[in-house]
Amino acid sequence: MTFRIIVGLLLLVLAWSCATVPGLREETVTTFIKVPFVRVLLEENREEVTLGAEGSFAIECLREGKQTIFYSSQLVQVANEGERLKVINKNRDIIQDGLDEVNIIPRGNNKHLLLAGKGYRGIMKVLPYGRSLRLINIVYMEDYLKGVVPPEIGKRTDDEIEAVKAQAVAARTYAMSHLQQYGAEPYDMKSSIIDQLYEGVQVEEKLVNRAIEKTAGYVVTHHDDFINAYYHSTCGGMTDDIADVWDKTETPYLKPVNDGDACSWSKYYRWREEFTEQLLRTRVEQYLSGERGRDISISPITDILITGRTAGGRIDRLTVKTENDAYRFYKDRIRWVFKRASNPELILPSSNFETEIRRDNTGRVQKIIFNGRGYGHGVGMCQCGAIGLARKGWSFDKILQHYYTEVEVKKLY
Repeated sequence: MTFRIIVGLLLLVLAWSCATVPGLREETVTTFIKVPFVRVLLEENREEVTLGAEGSFAIECLREGKQTIFYSSQLVQVANEGERLKVINKNRDIIQDGLDEVNIIPRGNNKHLLLAGKGYRGIMKVLPYGRSLRLINIVYMEDYLKGVVPPEIGKRTDDEIEAVKAQAVAARTYAMSHLQQYGAEPYDMKSSIIDQLYEGVQVEEKLVNRAIEKTAGYVVTHHDDFINAYYHSTCGGMTDDIADVWDKTETPYLKPVNDGDACSWSKYYRWREEFTEQLLRTRVEQYLSGERGRDISISPITDILITGRTAGGRIDRLTVKTENDAYRFYKDRIRWVFKRASNPELILPSSNFETEIRRDNTGRVQKIIFNGRGYGHGVGMCQCGAIGLARKGWSFDKILQHYYTEVEVKKLY
């Protein structure tokens, strides 16, 4: 294990040694959180929440450094009462109030927390947040991944398990590299696309759990540092350089990689979007208006020029010419400019496309067709490509070292 990674784990343990560790101080509370664990922010907008667990559970109440523990087998409510917390039973009787923190801790092994009908592993921490509550799930890293990986990789079969393992290692690497990313905040990750969407027990799949368990502790590193393990759905034949897709620093392990036909089975390997001139003009106006903070109107579109492409084939520079002006757009933001013809809530599948312009007898643009390939930004691991390679017999470490160049796959714990 490298020095930098050892230091990272020691910092994580030291962070707990300076704070209250719920459930680790009383022998009667039998849920223990293994290291490494992750603190996941689930919500921070509710004023009251109903919590419990399968079977009985402990309610740890903290006020001014003093601890009281209650036990229950029925759901309880935790509510904000002016920047303090109170715990209420089903009859609306107050169990305790004026609290700084409440922790819900299942009793017994393999018992899950219950929140709004959903199951979660580990411990649930509740903190006051203004006039609302913060709900933070403290969970062992491997159990966290069981609620992250299934939505990312979908339902897979045994012959695709190496792709699931690769996804698990990529997700673990992302999580390990972002522990304590929010500094003094009491959480490490947000359960959203800002970090990784975490759905708890309800999305768990046996095959995915098996893949996570078989790769427990494995991460991807470059020169002893965790990599930024970007991934996307479908590369369309080739991934891309991070510096060409976004305004980010060039990274040795995020380079263009030829995927061949590995992701050709994806429904987004090829795609098509058709816009009328009026619709495409409206989309450009909406984007410019949002960017400039005022209503923008443009004259009819006369042409669309692709003036630069990345090594992976994605558009680097694009110009929309109108009767009176020209508007230039760059890199992955192009997907946000046009969005989809069929659904304005969705951005274009990718920025890798060709344009087909149809005109009337006078030469005026009537329709613009985008013939594209791929889904996502195109940086890092292609998930559908990983599945395709797994079907061909590739191992998870070989898949990862294919998409992330010059890296090591190593067991951290």
